[in-house]
Amino acid sequence: MAKILSIQSTVLNDLVGNQAARSILRPLNHDLIEVPTIMLTSHKGQNLSMQLHSKDLNISKIFTNVQSTYNIQPNNLTIIGYLPSKNSTKHISHILKIQKNILLDPVIGDVGVGMYVTSDVANYFQSIFTKTKYLSANFFEWSFLNKKNLNHYPLSEIVDDLKKFSLHYKSTVLIRSIPAKKELINLIASPNGVWGISTPEIKFKTRYHGAGDLTTALYAHYLTQKVSEKKILENLTNDIFQIISKKKKKNKFKSKSLDNL
Repeated sequence: MAKILSIQSTVLNDLVGNQAARSILRPLNHDLIEVPTIMLTSHKGQNLSMQLHSKDLNISKIFTNVQSTYNIQPNNLTIIGYLPSKNSTKHISHILKIQKNILLDPVIGDVGVGMYVTSDVANYFQSIFTKTKYLSANFFEWSFLNKKNLNHYPLSEIVDDLKKFSLHYKSTVLIRSIPAKKELINLIASPNGVWGISTPEIKFKTRYHGAGDLTTALYAHYLTQKVSEKKILENLTNDIFQIISKKKKKNKFKSKSLDNL
């Protein structure tokens, strides 16, 4: 399997960030190498979460160390996720000059919560998202990156924007959890076209932390499998729905082409 570099949060007691990537990718026999962007006792959405490392965590130094220790190559798939501060963005800019096969998960915010990073970090993601090969963003994040009002952003316009974006930047883009009448829609777009798939919306008593990170890890896995974008969308949607719904049998959700929407 593939060697994958994961540059995300390291959280001790929740299945998010690097832990989410590890839980998905190591059982699938990928060689996962982790770099922390921040170290926390638990997800920041939990009460009394404690930051264990200072804002001066030297991400570049850790990256350089693992690069030499584990023979990281520029073409190794590299996930970039949660960034805690403006200081951390400087390190990521350094890494972007070296790693060329980037899967960006721009952790900015979510519907019903709003933004949960500083404006400096959010604006930084907005400045680099066109420069990466792969993108995994939720509906809130895609709207922010494209400077669109998520309350007035119809599906047809989202699909049209995705077509133009993927063709212009030659990128593959996954958009997660677009709300639509008791359903959630996932979209994937590449220069080959746009596909969509819908699943029932699961109502949790408390907010589910880590669904996006788990989905991104599955996305990374299927990107290494050399299957079509349509199949990537179907596989990861069925996998993540099974994980978060805790169903024993996998649903068989099918995607459809949205090129003519």
